Amino acid sequence: MGPINPFFSIIVPTYNSCELIDRCINSILEQACSDYEIWFIDGGSTDGTIEKINHSRVKNPNIQYISEPDKGIYDAMNKGIKLSRGEWIYFLGSDDTFYNDTVLSKVKETAEKSSSLIIYGNVIMRGKNQWNLDNVVFNGEYNLEKMLKTNMCHQSIFYNKVIFEKYGTYNLEYISSADQDFNLRCYANTTFEYLDIIVANFFVGGHSTLVEDIKFNQDRGALWLRYFGKRIFNKSFLSVRLYIQKAALSLSSPLNLIERSLCLIAYLKLKIQSIFI
Repeated sequence: MGPINPFFSIIVPTYNSCELIDRCINSILEQACSDYEIWFIDGGSTDGTIEKINHSRVKNPNIQYISEPDKGIYDAMNKGIKLSRGEWIYFLGSDDTFYNDTVLSKVKETAEKSSSLIIYGNVIMRGKNQWNLDNVVFNGEYNLEKMLKTNMCHQSIFYNKVIFEKYGTYNLEYISSADQDFNLRCYANTTFEYLDIIVANFFVGGHSTLVEDIKFNQDRGALWLRYFGKRIFNKSFLSVRLYIQKAALSLSSPLNLIERSLCLIAYLKLKIQSIFI
């Protein structure tokens, strides 16, 4: 058993991750700051993943795990939140690694001075796909407009545990964008602090980069209304106004008539604004 009240809880969802898990584990154990616990939330691996976790666990009491069937990565993350005892929670992919051995030290130093409940940095993309180039740093400091268009990589974010008590956990209806939904929910209600460091090596090709979240894309405008309210009239929503139009007019919109009307008015106002830019 690790420390009773660690500063960090590092949550690593795993499923048949045997080939890459050692790299992930080593990047955590090499951290200069050891004030953490590690929770591996396994979905019932059959490939030797648990054996590798147990091998590392023998040498390090900070490592803990559960292994049972789950409903996917966000279900695993929600389980990890409930089990965590740390003040700050961080999610690391089983195929990802910390960028260097000073990441936790730098974040802890910032967190101890900060009044923000969310601290984020950057990741460096490793590998290529249709959206990403190898060795590109992603993605700098965010404002509202950027937040609406581009999700923060969850491997770049540290959450104070209070956040989950205030704003809930990950919505399992969203199969690959529940983290984007959660980040928007938080951004509408609290402050984020940017720390200009690279937090992790993010290896592309995982679930979030391969699976399109059709339901989240259908719900975006409706979610913005519910999270941001009348702020959807703000010019920050100008470039994404078509999602607000969809929330107003689509048959699949979850909004009631009054909410649809508000979205339609916001869309028309933003469209008129766009003509004069």
